[in-house]
Amino acid sequence: MPDKFSVVPETMLRASARFSLESELLASALSRLQASLRPLGGMCGNDEQGQKFGSGYDPNAKNLELAFQNLVNGLDAIGRGLEVMSINYQGGDAASRVRTGG
Repeated sequence: MPDKFSVVPETMLRASARFSLESELLASALSRLQASLRPLGGMCGNDEQGQKFGSGYDPNAKNLELAFQNLVNGLDAIGRGLEVMSINYQGGDAASRVRTGG
């Protein structure tokens, strides 16, 4: 006999809240990082060596920033997905209960 699949919607709902919280915390940390790095624009200088370094550094820094933003969005999407799934399970469980009497 195959193993049973079981879901506890309340546990899933708590997990969804944690994903949402972590998304918010990461978004806040990213905002602080962006605010502290913004004044450093052009930090590589305008000489040839600075421009050479900056041409490699700047695109990678932008990619890292984008990766963090994608992580923020991903955590939020997972949280919302778990919340919706939990609500759907709760609704399905409620609808499948046999009601007796009038």
